[in-house]
Amino acid sequence: MPLEEILERILKDTEREEQAIISRGQDEANAILEEARNRSEQIKSYYQARAQEDAEREKRQKISSATLEGRSYLEQQREVIEDSYLDALKSRLVEIRKTDQYLDFIQREIEKARKVLGRDSIIYVDATDSERLRRKGYNDLSISDKIDQLGGAVVTSADGKMIISLTLSEILRKRNDAIRKIVRDYIKG
Repeated sequence: MPLEEILERILKDTEREEQAIISRGQDEANAILEEARNRSEQIKSYYQARAQEDAEREKRQKISSATLEGRSYLEQQREVIEDSYLDALKSRLVEIRKTDQYLDFIQREIEKARKVLGRDSIIYVDATDSERLRRKGYNDLSISDKIDQLGGAVVTSADGKMIISLTLSEILRKRNDAIRKIVRDYIKG
């Protein structure tokens, strides 16, 4: 065989091998690209699922936070309403102080306190109530400027060791929770 034929056959074999190598390379490259696409799709799906979970969690947190804020605001407004009712009640008590029912109430409470502390107990009232109670027969009263504006009395034992406050402010303070509950129940309807 002549040299030209050998060279031509070598050239054709080389071209075939070159084509086979190129074809295998393309197949490998396509396989790598397909694997990269699949992996990319998996990563994308994973992060989309995570993003959706994060968005749901954040949504629940925002709803929970808004609910708490709403409840807190509602409670603050309820307290404002309760306070305004208590203020109105105090204003009304200032007016009631001028009535005979107020004097009757104070007399009953003083008598209850005297039963506990003894007949020789000391009764403290302010000047206005002192005049009105003296007209009702209470001559052993002591005047005090420490009685609050709502009125009432303070009764102490003769030795001063025991004190019973009959001031309307103290009575309101003791019944504050019950009054607030009545207002809350009224607000709720």
